[in-house]
Amino acid sequence: MSKEIFPPQVDETLKELETHGSFELPVETYTDNCVIFHSLYNHWHKEMEIIRIDEGSGLARLNRETLRLQKGDILMVNSGVIHGIKSDLKNILYYRSIVFDLSFLTSPAGDLCQEQLISRLMENKAEFTHLVSPDDPNYNRISFIFSEIHDCHREKKPFYYVKLKSLFYGFFYEMLVGNYIVTPDAEQNRNLASVKIVLDYINEHYREDLTVKELAELSNYSEYYFMKLFKQYTGKTVASYLNDFRLEKAKALLLHTDSSITDIALDVGFNNTSYFIKKFQQANQLSPHKYRKNLS
Repeated sequence: MSKEIFPPQVDETLKELETHGSFELPVETYTDNCVIFHSLYNHWHKEMEIIRIDEGSGLARLNRETLRLQKGDILMVNSGVIHGIKSDLKNILYYRSIVFDLSFLTSPAGDLCQEQLISRLMENKAEFTHLVSPDDPNYNRISFIFSEIHDCHREKKPFYYVKLKSLFYGFFYEMLVGNYIVTPDAEQNRNLASVKIVLDYINEHYREDLTVKELAELSNYSEYYFMKLFKQYTGKTVASYLNDFRLEKAKALLLHTDSSITDIALDVGFNNTSYFIKKFQQANQLSPHKYRKNLS
């Protein structure tokens, strides 16, 4: 059964705080949906993540790239990538995911797999392209191994951890022969670090009045370049991102507290309750009151 998705808890750098798997086996599998929270907060984690869309449609944002998601698509989230998912309101996303630390696959120095692939992925010297579509030549094999990994980890049959490691290497092999690997741009990595600093600040100060000038100074770029860069990585203007971020925070308060609509609006950074209600209605096709009533 699918479980409802809740916004990930993040630290001061928007790094996700949830532990995926254990120290001995840093792998976790999930079956999620976007029934309540149509948007998954922009966040990042050092683990890689593989997501397969089982039903529905929506959009994914990975660093500067926006991808249209459809049933069957496989999304590759490389280590450290800022990412988020937004479901179409009338075609809710249902998906499975595998989150794993690459340390699970490490080998001694000098090992060919370690030197040519695992180390390069861990050091951000190589990354997988973000989308594998059903019409791609290697799709069937890649999708099959994804399901094998997911089932293997869920079922946990005797000695499953041996099979699990072999399946991951099989998955990576199919990605390599399908030419789904690229070399990241050094400048892109620097820009990404600057954007993470700003997203960190927004996460901590979203209740306050924030200005483009203030955020641009944090990035060490001019206002013009910062606004361009911010939109490249988030797909939104600063004002739109702030509004959407605050609205997502408001959803949790509507569902899990008895606070009034006015108090919630103020608590998430809206100084005008009427404006908050208007923006919430536009984003969710429901007023805050009806959202709370229907989904609590």
